[in-house]
Amino acid sequence: MRISTVVKENEPQLVRKLYDKAKEYKNVIDLTLGDPDIPPPVKVKNAACQAIEENKTKYTANAGIPELREAIRRDVRQRTGIDYSINEIAVTTGAMGALYLSAVSILNPGDEMIILEPHWPNYTNMVKMCGAVPRYVNYIGEENMHSLKTNIEKTITPKTKALIINSPSNPTGVVLPFDKLCEIAELVQKYNLCLFTDEVYRTIVFDDSFHSILEIPGMKEHTILIDSLSKRFSMTGFRIGFVCAPVEIAAAVAALQENTNSCACMFAQYAAKAALENSNTLEQEICGIFQSRCTAMTAELQKSRNLRLSPAVSTFYLFVDIRKTGLSSEVFAYQLLDKKHIAVVPGNAFNQAGEGFIRIACTLSEEKLVAAAKEIIDFANNL
Repeated sequence: MRISTVVKENEPQLVRKLYDKAKEYKNVIDLTLGDPDIPPPVKVKNAACQAIEENKTKYTANAGIPELREAIRRDVRQRTGIDYSINEIAVTTGAMGALYLSAVSILNPGDEMIILEPHWPNYTNMVKMCGAVPRYVNYIGEENMHSLKTNIEKTITPKTKALIINSPSNPTGVVLPFDKLCEIAELVQKYNLCLFTDEVYRTIVFDDSFHSILEIPGMKEHTILIDSLSKRFSMTGFRIGFVCAPVEIAAAVAALQENTNSCACMFAQYAAKAALENSNTLEQEICGIFQSRCTAMTAELQKSRNLRLSPAVSTFYLFVDIRKTGLSSEVFAYQLLDKKHIAVVPGNAFNQAGEGFIRIACTLSEEKLVAAAKEIIDFANNL
């Protein structure tokens, strides 16, 4: 049986390769996946159980239950000042569903999409699955950030259809400064591009540096907002994401969802509604846990003479510069796993701009993270 070209070009991810490889070792400290050990809040679990008890276990509208879409509408208005109608909102199976269905909604074969790198690898694969072409712009380091507008504009061609930003960023934890968002908005409007803004980590920020590009006048009609409840409420397995976009895009996402998985899980949608109705308290608690973990891990790793990293400002990821060790990202990661039984992700998993770095997910207890940091330092200092 012949496999399609789409499958052949859908490259296996290094994130998963390291995760799977780690399973071969005993007593591994696994810092690969962005899947926190924190359980979902009690109010969320209770709402899911209550929905099941009330037999809310059926299909829903392709775009999601109206009650959840209304809760999303209020949530987005509160943080961006933008008022969407529920017809401009579609609930999806996680942010991955939101991203892919949105991409299919606008991209034709041969179109180009600009991606800031290092980036979450699913972006590249989703673009390729649409028959479109990914183009990359490096934002790491002061020089690249300073030249971001110029470098994006150089990458725009007549085939460029869209651009995606991820702030706060997986894998780097970088929060794009507001002046850079303004520069990107200027280009989007100048060239009439579609902008994807992936804001999945926007509630896990340790200062007041985060801004949504939607805050900039004129951007609503150009923007597809991608968000999820997975990280902000530790609800990864509930698979609830959403799209806020012009009504024709939201309708297209809902229509495409009919032909993929019909709808997001009904009782999970009711749990998501409960999460959003208690968002301020729950988000602050979860953000505080990750800030404490990232701070402790950073303080320990900064003791190494061969590792460099800046203080964490967002997400639960640390993007650690290992170039002084002389090892490539992959060699470092595999040798660390073999010698210390600690699993991290090589930076080149997030495209070539990530080479020379590793990503550490601070998704375990502070005690385990500090223990892992000591072992990583011992490995890095004794190469």
